[in-house]
Amino acid sequence: MTRVVLVEDDPTICRVIEMLLATEPDLELVGTAASAEQGLELVRTLLPDLVLLDNQLEGVLTGFAAAPLYKRAAPGVVVLLCTALDLAAAAAAEPSIDGYLRKDSLADLVEVVWELLGARS
Repeated sequence: MTRVVLVEDDPTICRVIEMLLATEPDLELVGTAASAEQGLELVRTLLPDLVLLDNQLEGVLTGFAAAPLYKRAAPGVVVLLCTALDLAAAAAAEPSIDGYLRKDSLADLVEVVWELLGARS
C-alpha cells in the first residue's frame, strides 16, 4: 500500500484528488494539510511514500520551500508538485521535487503518480 499525504488549501481540489486516489486500491490517502507547515508535521509523523504538494498555500512556506524540508523529514518520500502555475522548468531544476503536474491535468494524476513511484523503486 502506497501512503499519500496531500498538501492543498483548495477544498474543491482536495475533493477531486481524494476521488482520483480512491479509484486506486493501492493508494491510501493518510493525511491532508492546508499549509506546508501542517504538511511537514504530517510528513514527520506519518512518513508517507508520496506527497502531493501545491505551491501557493496558506501559511509562510511555499511548496518549493517545503519540498527540501519534507525530504529531510522523510528521505525516501516522493514529492509531486501539483499546481495551477506553469512551474515545469523550476520544478525540474529543484532536486527536492520529483515530479510536476498542472492542476488542469488532474485527470493524469494517477498515471503520473505510478510513473514517479515506479521510477523511484
